[in-house]
Amino acid sequence: MVDTWMKNSLVVFVILLFICAAASPSVNQNVVKASNDNDLVEVTTQACGIKGYRDTTVKLTKQQYQNLEQYLVEFRARLNQTSTREEAVPIFKEAVVELNKYGLLPKGMNVERAQKLVLGPYQNIKLLKGLEKLSTKLENSSFPGGNKNCLIYGETRNNTCFQGLISRIIYEGLFLLYASIIYFSPILLGLVIVSALKTLALSLILRNFPYIGATIYHGIQGWGGSVPGVPPPPPHYEPTEGSIWTNGAYGEMQWNGQIYGYLTLFSAPLIGLFMAFFPAVNGFIGLRLNSNNTDYYFGFAFNVAIGSTP
Repeated sequence: MVDTWMKNSLVVFVILLFICAAASPSVNQNVVKASNDNDLVEVTTQACGIKGYRDTTVKLTKQQYQNLEQYLVEFRARLNQTSTREEAVPIFKEAVVELNKYGLLPKGMNVERAQKLVLGPYQNIKLLKGLEKLSTKLENSSFPGGNKNCLIYGETRNNTCFQGLISRIIYEGLFLLYASIIYFSPILLGLVIVSALKTLALSLILRNFPYIGATIYHGIQGWGGSVPGVPPPPPHYEPTEGSIWTNGAYGEMQWNGQIYGYLTLFSAPLIGLFMAFFPAVNGFIGLRLNSNNTDYYFGFAFNVAIGSTP
């Protein structure tokens, strides 16, 4: 009887997840593919952490795309030579101008607006100092392998997922609801109510607030389906490949190679069918470029925590 109840609950939960995913188009994984035309490559730009701007997709010639890739290599090299956030600001602004030459700004967004986006709250000195003062009181140096209130640039391939704030809260509420049903927990059911109220409150507060932040996930944990009477196979892990540069409250920090998100204390893992994504960047505000299974993103982030093992 209990097994039947759990199986039915699991089916309901999976259905709810699919409904949530359908209602949350901001969650994208490998959105853009290379054009079928061998002479052209599609690049899509997305404004993350802000409302009112649609994605833009541009077809570049191979030469244009190679020039863009070369610029991004030089962009990263220049960031590596900086020691403070102030030194990185003009480099970020120049990158927006360069993207505009290729028509790679989100629809309806001009250069000045895009520059303000990628710098995010960093432009508001009072807000930035307030955030850093608050984070100092709430947390300490045990924050594992991470940075906060930082400018960020990432270049990653495979197992990367972006999710908006509201859809993440809705997802976490559904997950808590599922857990409360399975374990018959009044405490978890109370958390569901709190999550629902939080979603409603945030929706009203953020309705006229330009920056709402996004979560970026790196690396996945996968597991196979179970067979009755047979022990389930052990989970397997697949990292994200790439590099991430940050400069924030803890100075300059970089990660290269195989990476996994470590933000377990700040955001629940994004659980899908037979896999879970690890949160790596919280409160991301900026631009994301996607092409040929590679994501390039730069802007501002409230929290970043990354490691080389799951």
